[in-house]
Amino acid sequence: MTRQVQSLAISLLLMSGCLTATKIGAWQRAVYGWALKGGPECVDAVKSASTYLVNANRTLQGATSALDLATDQEAKKLMTEAAQKCGEVIP
Repeated sequence: MTRQVQSLAISLLLMSGCLTATKIGAWQRAVYGWALKGGPECVDAVKSASTYLVNANRTLQGATSALDLATDQEAKKLMTEAAQKCGEVIP
């Protein structure tokens, strides 16, 4: 039974909108590039998104179970705002 619960938890994690290390890394690289070539409005939006991603990465590093992981909903919102203000597309 325990193995089934673990498999179910892993499946749910993969299907959910969790903020994974891969996603955090890709988004951090994107906002870094946007900030280098963007104007003040872009840079401000990137700061918000980047700060959120840094904190989410810290949370991810200290996670002990799938329940500790953040969803990507707020990160997506901040990334969308930054992408719009920077004239970019979210990777």
